Amino acid sequence: MRSLCVRVRKGEGESVRKKLLEDGLLDQSLYVDKDQEHLYLPVLASPDGLPTEERDFQEREREERDYKALAKVPEELRPLLPTAFDTLGDIAIIRLSDQLLPYAAEVGDALRSAFPRLRSVFLDHGVVGEFRVLDLEVISGQDVSETVHTEYGLRFKVDPRKAYFNPRLSNERRRIASLVRDGETVVDMFSGVGPFAIMIAKLSRPGVVYAIDLNPGAVQLMRENVELNRVAGVVPLEGDARQWVFDLPCADRVIMNLPHSAIDFFADALTRLKL
Repeated sequence: MRSLCVRVRKGEGESVRKKLLEDGLLDQSLYVDKDQEHLYLPVLASPDGLPTEERDFQEREREERDYKALAKVPEELRPLLPTAFDTLGDIAIIRLSDQLLPYAAEVGDALRSAFPRLRSVFLDHGVVGEFRVLDLEVISGQDVSETVHTEYGLRFKVDPRKAYFNPRLSNERRRIASLVRDGETVVDMFSGVGPFAIMIAKLSRPGVVYAIDLNPGAVQLMRENVELNRVAGVVPLEGDARQWVFDLPCADRVIMNLPHSAIDFFADALTRLKL
């Protein structure tokens, strides 16, 4: 079947696919095509900022793509099934309305039937605790939330029950990495499992990236991710970023990925920039 599509390099394919899926533009009735260097993602309409072309695609069977059709829920509740959900490696995390909660297991099973690569599906009950980790309930598959997530050719060991990680920031991480110049000193004040720091070290040529996090579990995963991706120049540091920045050299660039409260650290960060 001939369709409009977006052509992307293989290392960028997963992040672009997720963005198209979130925006409701990915045509899930067709298989993704590929050649040696590129992926071809079929789309329902032209996305903003991405060039498109036409190409022939193989059609999917409905059961392989449409979890909403597979979910065993009352018909009057089917329109409430979420269109978007997060995937980290081989797990999915989904939020459900109160009306759908009694059918959570059925929704989870439908997702795993529609997407066979999923090992587990978790219900998201929101963030909890000092480190703002996710309160997850397994609704299908194994009750193991640790997985390996891939973006732009990098692999990150993540566990959303232990450390914050947002897969929707993959394009932003790539954008920030592209801004870093050779030899720069970078301080990542809230590094989590290290995705910003590691992507910068891998895709740019900084002098050093100091990666700080208060959460011991996140720092341990970060250290493992540094080894997993074989990057040099990332220095994981456990503790309070507000204290650490005054023990480190002044930075050319400071990253502050802390939802809702990064502004509280802005004044301290500003004093540690090379201005």
